[in-house]
Amino acid sequence: MKIYLLWFSIILSIFAGCSNKVEYISLKDSKEYTTSGLDYHDIEDAAQKGVESLLSSKYTKSINSNKPKVLAISDVINDTMQLIDTEQLTRKVTREMRNSGKYILTLAITGNGAMEDTMINKARNTRDNDEFNQYTTIEKGELISPELSLSGKIIQKNTKLSSSKQRIDYYFLLTLTDIKSGLVLWDDEINIIKVGSNNNVAW
Repeated sequence: MKIYLLWFSIILSIFAGCSNKVEYISLKDSKEYTTSGLDYHDIEDAAQKGVESLLSSKYTKSINSNKPKVLAISDVINDTMQLIDTEQLTRKVTREMRNSGKYILTLAITGNGAMEDTMINKARNTRDNDEFNQYTTIEKGELISPELSLSGKIIQKNTKLSSSKQRIDYYFLLTLTDIKSGLVLWDDEINIIKVGSNNNVAW
């Protein structure tokens, strides 16, 4: 009897393992599993539309590719009910900006929309450290100050449509600012709208 129960438990474990199997899916197919929250495709779509608008703007077209503008990522406010890594959005945008040849990105100084490269300052702290060859340390005054700032905000608005459905609006606001003058050089708003069950909470 004990042997029978043992084998029965083993068989149940095997079937349980099979039912919990995790599978890979392609990015294209993953759109079928969308949720009421923001996912990879939403961030990708917002970044793509935003950067297309920026690169086609009069300001970007006026930039000489031989003299690209130095850009810093400023603050990106997440005004939604979800935990969002805003750097995923900003780096997608700035990557395309750099690829255009019109912009250069600095990570020596950033807002909350990106992470500063801490090694930049750590390397400079070796100037007075006798353990380092002082001829190989970085001299003062080598950092390049940014000329432009990219900032943004992500907003979420939920609206009840019926007893069973709700509408979720997401607004991606992006702004390019001249740091010296404070003037806005470009800005745009990208909208993503979803309709789903009231049981689905976009956290």
